[in-house]
Amino acid sequence: MKRHLDLRVPGAVALLLAAAGLAWHGQPDIAQKWDLLAPEFTQQLTEREVYIDPGELLQLMNNDYIDLLIFDVRNESDWNQFHLVDAEHINLAELPAQRDRLLSLPENAVLVVVSNDEMLATEAWQHLMVIARPNAYILAGGLNLWLNIYGVPEEEVAGHGKANLARPDGTLRHRFTLSLGNRHAAARPDEHRTAPRAYTAKVKLLKKIVKAGGCS
Repeated sequence: MKRHLDLRVPGAVALLLAAAGLAWHGQPDIAQKWDLLAPEFTQQLTEREVYIDPGELLQLMNNDYIDLLIFDVRNESDWNQFHLVDAEHINLAELPAQRDRLLSLPENAVLVVVSNDEMLATEAWQHLMVIARPNAYILAGGLNLWLNIYGVPEEEVAGHGKANLARPDGTLRHRFTLSLGNRHAAARPDEHRTAPRAYTAKVKLLKKIVKAGGCS
């Protein structure tokens, strides 16, 4: 019996040393992991392959054949001011907790990340590629551009005209006298009452959806 214990001791010591080393150095954080994955995904960002036009997001919001998730990664104050119908408020620190959910998404799922402009949403997209690599996209121009397009006309609400988007700084550039959340008219515009937009569709489904009647 003593001989068997002696043989196991070196292995046990090695495991303890390895665990101690891991605790000392720590696991790579998301930023470090992104640095390793960046070559694989950076082209999608630089060539804007994953930035979708507000018109495409509006179409997705009215598409019954996909499973659409909208992650709003802004601060709580801006979220309370205005957010899209069916959007979920999830900040960057909470994204890792979504891993199991994201890994189990159906093949017709599309995830769109939104922020005031593109800055925070792009960072969140990078985190998502590290965490689970879902079929994820970024709202081009953010909610500031969305509100420029679908917001209440300036003549209807004083001071609520189009925001200057020339210098994105991560802030909500539209003023609200009340915190309306998703009760604002632009939270889910009527697709049939909005002017059509010309855009290049970016979203690709992991599974082709066949609609009723055999059309796809």
